[in-house]
Amino acid sequence: MTRNSTKTRLSLIKDEAAKALMTATYEFLRRNNISNETIADYRKFDRQSRNSNNSNAKLYRKLLRAYRDVAILMSTWYANPIFLDKSGQPVELSVSTGRRSVANLIRKSRVRVPKYLALEIMRRSPSIKSNSDGTLVALRRVLVLPEFEVPRAALVVERYLDTIRRNMSGRRNGTTLLLERNCFVSDIDLTKIAPTLRNIKERGAALMDGVDGEIESCRSRRYKRKGAGELGVMIFAWTRSDHTGRRRLKS
Repeated sequence: MTRNSTKTRLSLIKDEAAKALMTATYEFLRRNNISNETIADYRKFDRQSRNSNNSNAKLYRKLLRAYRDVAILMSTWYANPIFLDKSGQPVELSVSTGRRSVANLIRKSRVRVPKYLALEIMRRSPSIKSNSDGTLVALRRVLVLPEFEVPRAALVVERYLDTIRRNMSGRRNGTTLLLERNCFVSDIDLTKIAPTLRNIKERGAALMDGVDGEIESCRSRRYKRKGAGELGVMIFAWTRSDHTGRRRLKS
């Protein structure tokens, strides 16, 4: 095999991979009721230019930050002793003032989400129940929002692609790489893997709880523009049938 033929094959793989990526993205958007007009309109403009000038894009970034901040509130609610009862369970929160209030939870979590926006998100989430007296009850640690699949996918894909880019740069420069790997097992009978998926979920949740506490301890006590950034870990498992009818498990 000549060097030119190898280059041609690699170029072909890269082009086809790009098509597969775009196809999967478009299919996901269409399944979530994003119109073809919206997709076509986005392709006409440079992404960076749109994000810097479009007021809708700025609002999207603001709401996405709020979503991430409220997820941190949930973590603090389940971890900080102030918001736990004697058995270690999260207590009810007042929406007014006080030691066990949403306002104090925001302060202890050291996030910048406005209280009104945090309450709006929390009241929409099935992870939290609103009592008749206005207090809030935590039902699960993980923040869930209805009809939030597209923004969540955007968050994951943006961060994952940035991880790939940084790792490629790191390999060239000999710097420390970010974690990026997956486990792939083919020809698995998906009708028999329920125990395996439960094990992945339970062990993954335990790992993420530990990671969450560790990286939260690194949060700056004061907001600093210089040197500020993000550190995050995402874990997911997926199943998919191959095109021949055989089934595969990927995680």
